[in-house]
Amino acid sequence: MVNDDLHSLGPFEFLATIDLPIFVLDLHAQPNTTPIFQTASLEKLQDIGLAQLKIAGEEARTDPTIAAFLQWAVSSPQASDLPPSSYWGIQWTGRNVRNRWRIIVGEGEAGGLSRDDTRLAERSCQDQTRIASQKGPEPSQKKAQAPPQKPPERPPLAINLHPPSQSSSQRSTVLSPRADERGSTFPLRSPREISFENNVSRKHNNAQCGLFDILKHESKESYCPHLNFFMNFDWASTEMGAISSWSTDLCRMVNILQNDPRPAALYWGESRTMMYNEPFIVVAGEKHPGLLGKFFPEAWSEMHEDFVLAFVKAAETGTSLVIDDACFYIARDGYLEECYCSLSIIPFSTDDGRIAFYISVFDTTKKVVMDRRMAFLHILSQKIASSRAANDFWRQLLRVLQTENADIPFAILYSSGWDINQKPLGSPGPKQTLDDWVLRGLVRVPEPHIRFPRQYSTNEPIEVFLPSFQEMINSDTHTLLLASDGSMPESLVQSLKSANKDNIYETAVFFPIRVTGDYIRGFLILGTNPRQRIDDDYHVFIELLRRQLGVSMAAAVLLEVEISSSKMAAEDATEDWNILSKKLAIQTHETSEVESRFRRMADHAPVGMFHFDPSGVVLYANEDYYRLTEHPRGVISTMCWYKIIMEEDHAEMNREWPKLLDGGKISFELRLKRPFVADEVIGGENVEGSTWIIVAAYAEKDSDGNVVGILGCITDISRQKWAEGVQKRKMLEAIEWKRQQENFIDMTSHEMRNPLSAIIQCADWIGTSVLAFKGNSKDVLLPREMLIEYADAAETIQLCAQHQKRIVDDVLTASKLDSDLLSITPIEVQPIAVIKSALKMFDGELQKSRMELRFRIEPSYREISVDWVCVDPSRLLQILINLMTNAIKFTQTANKRKIAVYLGASLERPKGINGIQYLPRNAAYKDQTADCGSGEVIYLSIAVKDSGRGLDETERDLLFKRFSQATPRTHVEYGGSGLGLFVSRQLTEIQGGQIGVASQAGVGSTFSFYVRTRRCPEQHSSPTSTQIDPRSHTSILTPAALERIGTELSLASTPDEEKNVAGSMHVLIVEDNLVNQKVLSKQLRSAGCVVSVADHGRQALAFLETTHFFPPNTVPLDIVLMDVEMPVMDGLTCVRAIRELQRTGHANGHIPVIAVTANARSEQIRIAKEAGMDSAVVKPFRVPELLPEMRRVLKEAQDMVRRRSSSARSASAPG
Repeated sequence: MVNDDLHSLGPFEFLATIDLPIFVLDLHAQPNTTPIFQTASLEKLQDIGLAQLKIAGEEARTDPTIAAFLQWAVSSPQASDLPPSSYWGIQWTGRNVRNRWRIIVGEGEAGGLSRDDTRLAERSCQDQTRIASQKGPEPSQKKAQAPPQKPPERPPLAINLHPPSQSSSQRSTVLSPRADERGSTFPLRSPREISFENNVSRKHNNAQCGLFDILKHESKESYCPHLNFFMNFDWASTEMGAISSWSTDLCRMVNILQNDPRPAALYWGESRTMMYNEPFIVVAGEKHPGLLGKFFPEAWSEMHEDFVLAFVKAAETGTSLVIDDACFYIARDGYLEECYCSLSIIPFSTDDGRIAFYISVFDTTKKVVMDRRMAFLHILSQKIASSRAANDFWRQLLRVLQTENADIPFAILYSSGWDINQKPLGSPGPKQTLDDWVLRGLVRVPEPHIRFPRQYSTNEPIEVFLPSFQEMINSDTHTLLLASDGSMPESLVQSLKSANKDNIYETAVFFPIRVTGDYIRGFLILGTNPRQRIDDDYHVFIELLRRQLGVSMAAAVLLEVEISSSKMAAEDATEDWNILSKKLAIQTHETSEVESRFRRMADHAPVGMFHFDPSGVVLYANEDYYRLTEHPRGVISTMCWYKIIMEEDHAEMNREWPKLLDGGKISFELRLKRPFVADEVIGGENVEGSTWIIVAAYAEKDSDGNVVGILGCITDISRQKWAEGVQKRKMLEAIEWKRQQENFIDMTSHEMRNPLSAIIQCADWIGTSVLAFKGNSKDVLLPREMLIEYADAAETIQLCAQHQKRIVDDVLTASKLDSDLLSITPIEVQPIAVIKSALKMFDGELQKSRMELRFRIEPSYREISVDWVCVDPSRLLQILINLMTNAIKFTQTANKRKIAVYLGASLERPKGINGIQYLPRNAAYKDQTADCGSGEVIYLSIAVKDSGRGLDETERDLLFKRFSQATPRTHVEYGGSGLGLFVSRQLTEIQGGQIGVASQAGVGSTFSFYVRTRRCPEQHSSPTSTQIDPRSHTSILTPAALERIGTELSLASTPDEEKNVAGSMHVLIVEDNLVNQKVLSKQLRSAGCVVSVADHGRQALAFLETTHFFPPNTVPLDIVLMDVEMPVMDGLTCVRAIRELQRTGHANGHIPVIAVTANARSEQIRIAKEAGMDSAVVKPFRVPELLPEMRRVLKEAQDMVRRRSSSARSASAPG
């Protein structure tokens, strides 16, 4: 009898006492090459590398010799003993215990190789590819091999061809071992001896680490079985010939092939004779060893057509090709196994010019199958995750299982019948029974061949179908069903077999679908893939599927429980609600009525009303609020209405909002971003601007005094604000206008007083000097010096009067422009003659200031042959005179005193040249040149250039503005009213032109303008023109010439000549101003006229009754000069009376009457002519200018009388 102490002795204690290198492997573990026990003797073998077995899972990847030894150690799990193997000089044997534990024992010495030999052998293997077994989860159920299968008629091959040179990343993917390929199931060849010439002794030929040239090795004893078979193959009977006849290229490639640790094949020559290495045997499967030496079409007839394209493409391009994840069905262990491989096809040229192919194979089965299974689980999770109840869960699960999937060829789904009549999970009730089961669905199961009961119960227990059902349904994991042991129903096997001739399904998986540990909602039977091993990866896949279904079902059931509970709670709440509803019905109705009335009032109120909560969220707002603010509807975020307020008023809002939160009231104004635009136009101005509102709001409080809301309204005051702005602007403009007018009056008064003072002083001097010659003598003798001084005083008086007249003309023109009464009267003139006549007016000033004036006609004027044009000469001259006056003023104090006037013309509207910048046109002044005829449009350009002080940029900006001068000092230094350039700009624009300036301080200024005219037919004479020599293009007035002109002017008009011109006209002067009456009478008498006077209109009528116009009176009278504004009877009333006397026949003939008035506006002149005046002369005037007008009016009156007499005679003549 065995001692009990011996029974307590463990096997590891016994093995530890043996002085041999021993280690134990667990064949069911992953990795199964990691020792779970090893003796101390194994620790002593560190020098030869056996100690690496302790971490063999990692080191096997770096040493092919260790990998080969480990593969031997775990091979043939069904055999009880392993065949002996020699490794590093030690003979190893192995024995199995309980088909799981393997004990490896080494016998012999480890002194077979020296340290130098060991290191050299290790270096020779450093470049080999290291492959080790891949780790995996520990199997939880028994495993079984799939039964032999009938091969399909044509095994499918899925290939994907692409050249590996497309990119570096693709190239590394094709040529480098992939992560999933490190667990390749292809076995490595056994280690072989290495032969060295000098440094390594031949007696160490059992160092199996590879050979440099296996074809020339002397000893064949160390060859592995495949290499022995390869060397002993009858190559002489093939196209390759005997090994001894092989070329150097072929020998080299054979050495590469046989030393390649990966599965590889070599196809040589045009017939592609096949040879392969030992790892390729797994790829060849049952075709080994018949593939060796065969042509490719013969060796792989079933896939030859699929590879023809790859070989042709590689041969034509000379580049490598890659076939990724190609599907093969390889006959192994009596059945076709589904495998996936990635192949690299490398073409190369042999020494005789033929093409050969080297094909390396990488096993990707694990990766492809794993990706396929993970994709299935992903789709399943998406579908069943949305299930809201158990029935919905079953429908979604069946829908996913019905999709084609090689890993699930068929499925049978049952649910618990107990949940049909019982309350859901979580509710009180009896414990679940496992007798009632309802069929939910069959997937790819030929039901006509086998009738599955729709429901199993105690009357028909499910154990009839699944004998071990109770054990499997209570299991925490899945169970493998095998036809071989009867666990898989025979009826199901036969049904599947009759419906599937190509595949035999004799394996399935059963697992329960649990919600909790004690609550099972159903079970699922899944068929397994007959062309895949049921390995650890498959068990992991099924376990993941089981857990995923359990979790998703639990979520669906819990949701169903929650819905049911909510439904019950809702029913209770509905009952309570009905009771409360009845009690609150009246109150709700009343409240609704009040609220409805308030809403109606708010909706129709002419102001925007709002209700905010304390955080600024809009709770309510009426239509006017949204219309006024343009706040987007539906936006209810906190303080969202801040975006409608103008940013400048945010600070005001920030000050007022806290007051509301403190329970106060506010009322203030602010602006919105929305623009305010009204439809009407007021005073020619659009009513538009910013939107202004008045905000009035107060805080709404609860019974505790807490602010619970903000109520308020907004009122649009944009129109009032616009009116205020307009009023303020108008007030400021009026103040500025008044200031400018005051300055203008001051300047005008100053400008009027200066020449008036000179006139008074000259007149006073003349009067005083005449007293010196007072005596009784009739004739007085004056010294020549005194005569010259008198002439100079008279010229001074004339210049001062002209200066005053210009100021008055500017004021009058500005008044006409403001009243829109100024019009232009185009007539046919010659521009050269008009300009020369205007320049002649300045002869005296130029002579006095000793300035040089140059008038130049530009080439552009001659190029377009300008002669007669239609233009208003008076307005043209007014602009030119203003510019000339300014030029003379600003040049008379300069050292260099030169003025140049330029006349040009163009057919196109001129643009600024030579620095001239034309001012933009003012739209308020319309072009009035429409009446200039229909001739060709010509633009006349006139420029006045001076050498005066010039202007800087600031001074230029003030030009052409009403009452504005270049600087405040301008009036003091040079005089002027500030109206000249303003009037000139307006006169230019109403004639279709523009005016501009170019000036530089200290250099001078150039003022230029142009007007729009039209070409006229050439005229031979005109009463409005002066004959100008056309050959004279340039006129220069030098100081010497001006002196001559002055002398000529002084002699040009003598009293005797004026008498000859005036003749003996009888003139009646009607003037209330006795001074003007006396002066005019004296000048007309000096001109040879017979003058009578009257103080007002009534005296004039009395005098007329004594003249020859009222027979039989004979007092001669030719013409009447009548003032307009007079006491007793004004001029207009008087002339109307005269014309009435003529009409009634009391007066014979037509009495010529000329109005002599200071009212210079065109409207006033028109009224005078409508009253009966024949013409009008505006004060002030000169007698030499008045006499031609008197002659013209007298001549027209005489012609009128003659025409009437002729008409009367013709009418009285007998017919």
